[in-house]
Amino acid sequence: MDETFAAALRQARQSRGLSQEALAELADLSTKAVGMLERGARRFPHLMTVDKLDRALGFSTEERGRFRRLAARGAASVVPSTSDAGPVWVIADQLPASRASFTGRTQHLDDLRHALTDGTAPAGSAVVITVRGMAGVGKTALAIEAAVACRAHFPDGVLSVNLRGFGSGTPLTPLQVISQLLRATGVPAESLPADETEATAALRTRLANRRVLLLLDNAQDVSQVTDLIPSSSGSAVVITSRNTLTTISARLHVQLEPMPAGDAVQLLTNAAGADRLGESAERIAELCGSLPLALSVAGAWLLRHPGTSAAELVRRLDDESRRLDLLGVDDLDVRVSLSLSVDQLTNSPATRDREAARAFVLLGLPTSVDFASESVAALLETTPARAGDLLEHLTDLHLLESPVPGRYHFHDLVRTFAHELAQELPRLDREAAFDRLLGFYLAVAWHSAEKAEPQASRTDWSGTPAAPAFPTFTTAEEGLRWIDAESPNYLAIINQAVRLGGRDETTAGLVIGLYSYFVMRGHLNDWLSAIDLVASGQIEGWTFAKLQADAAIAQAELAHYEESVARFGLARDAFEAIGDLRAVAITTNNKARLLVRMQRYTEALVLIEEGLVVHKQLDDPRALSAVYGTLADVQSELGNWDAVQVAAAAGTELYAAAGDLHGVANLRVESAWARICSGHPDGAIDDMLQSIADLEQLGSRSYVCDARWVLADSYRLLDQFEPAVEQAELALDIALDTDDLRREAQLRLCLGEALAELGEYDEGAANVEFALAFYQEHLPAAAATAEALLQKIRSRATV
Repeated sequence: MDETFAAALRQARQSRGLSQEALAELADLSTKAVGMLERGARRFPHLMTVDKLDRALGFSTEERGRFRRLAARGAASVVPSTSDAGPVWVIADQLPASRASFTGRTQHLDDLRHALTDGTAPAGSAVVITVRGMAGVGKTALAIEAAVACRAHFPDGVLSVNLRGFGSGTPLTPLQVISQLLRATGVPAESLPADETEATAALRTRLANRRVLLLLDNAQDVSQVTDLIPSSSGSAVVITSRNTLTTISARLHVQLEPMPAGDAVQLLTNAAGADRLGESAERIAELCGSLPLALSVAGAWLLRHPGTSAAELVRRLDDESRRLDLLGVDDLDVRVSLSLSVDQLTNSPATRDREAARAFVLLGLPTSVDFASESVAALLETTPARAGDLLEHLTDLHLLESPVPGRYHFHDLVRTFAHELAQELPRLDREAAFDRLLGFYLAVAWHSAEKAEPQASRTDWSGTPAAPAFPTFTTAEEGLRWIDAESPNYLAIINQAVRLGGRDETTAGLVIGLYSYFVMRGHLNDWLSAIDLVASGQIEGWTFAKLQADAAIAQAELAHYEESVARFGLARDAFEAIGDLRAVAITTNNKARLLVRMQRYTEALVLIEEGLVVHKQLDDPRALSAVYGTLADVQSELGNWDAVQVAAAAGTELYAAAGDLHGVANLRVESAWARICSGHPDGAIDDMLQSIADLEQLGSRSYVCDARWVLADSYRLLDQFEPAVEQAELALDIALDTDDLRREAQLRLCLGEALAELGEYDEGAANVEFALAFYQEHLPAAAATAEALLQKIRSRATV
């Protein structure tokens, strides 16, 4: 006689020594309900009731599966087959076996299991789960693993269909899928509806009151799956897709990303064997982008080539031009998998899809770290709004990733594939697209520079571009923030332009246009590297001279003083050779500032006097104001406080007339410092604080750092050591953020002295030790001061 739910429940209760009343209390059911279940009066208990009994009785895995099957049908071998119920129900199990190499995804797998089995779907609806992600990320494997784990929860069968949304051939229509599902449950071919509406109704009727799991793999879009979802509770649907299907009302939407590094190495180890990988496992996983498909292929490749070491595979994968060739074995092929997504867009009748396919290919041209709508608009010759829409479309299809709003990047292997497609474009098309992007970055850099320093001498460059159509900046800080986000892409396109050749003058002009950004934001090593990269190209004499002058400033900021002196010499000679007297005078003043820093004050004063004469002759008030600023610096170092005030006042007046707010703020700090040092501190601190606020508003981080250093030293001289420490630490944060060792050293010297005055001798000494080491290497003339301070702190600590 067939086993029934009633008999199984009674046996389970009695074997645990429970009365009906005790079981009812444990399961949160009425005693009457338990009695009806054991008498067979309720042959088909609700899923939630079975779950309550499971928790109360503590079913084993085997018992849980048996009770769920019995609850679904009343008796395990009984299948309804009355004429009203339609054809005999066939319990299908179409799941492939889960892979033994399945690794990781623990949290995702737990989430899927819970959603599939906790029985909390709204009444009259199935549990729906979507799993989305890029090609090869393991969506199908995860769905199968979850379905296998929950198979016993769906005693009426597990049905699986490849919807062919992305792949060879045409995606299945809803009618074709419904016909497959109906056939799988026992409906003969001659009874299948030919109309899609009728077929949808037939499927929902067929699945009513059943507990079936549908795995709808590789969906193209929402429209392909909407009519396949059962309208009654008890069943569940897992949908996988490269597309984003979040408009579907689902219990759970899973976004699957490439694997964490540890799981990636484990998957590779499972595929290839630990003895084949040695120390190369992590590097192979990295070169595979932690993509499960690529990892599986790499493992299969090693098994297929037993005489080739894992280190040799690393060497071959390091060659990006060959990487995708290697990541294809039998039916596992990363390139083919990626191409299916792009081919679908290319062959689509929808204009948006075809435009997205073109965008994908063109994005493979630049070596940009990431993309934003403005730069892509320039590349595609469209508007930022349209470019943003196409970027979002590619992201929805997981051909791009968007970790933060408004910025997009490729997965490493997808980038390689896009680059391959881009190289198939006609040469003239490639060059035109790249030049559009280069021209865009050039125009934005100069637009930002114009907002920061509208009267700067670098505007004499012959290739100065017109303002870009987008983005537009109303303040200097807006432009600086935009370049902050794009700075890796600027460095990338400079490198790529030099490598491609034929654009030397334009690329050099781009570097010159970034002067204000690097001066105000730091990143000096990046700046110097970019200058040296373009300075050896086929460029005009003025351009070469300007690059050398900029390199000298960068070297000075990096405390490479002798190199800076040499660069200033190259710049001056080059400007003299083309007869640019104004540029010669500006370069001379900048060298004078360097000599002040090197404590070569007499030489600096000679150059300053020369600059004053020339700029007065040229009637160049802005350049003249800069010379007055240098004069204030050297007089400050010499302790001539009245002379500092005179020079600062003259420079401030000229800066104000020119509308140069940076210059005004900096000289206000210089003047305030002179007043404090000369014993007239009234209002000086307030002036410094105002200058800092103005410089912060302008986005001049380097100038803010310097102003806070002076303010910290001012507080120290006024015996206000706690605010001195506070200001020094704020300035130090900027120096550390921009890897500015020179500023870090001068700040640690100030900070160390203030800390010692507060009795924090050990920390004070540690800061001064850093400064001393820096000065011993870069500026020996200043080392004696640091060494004397260190000895003073140490002697006080021993008292």
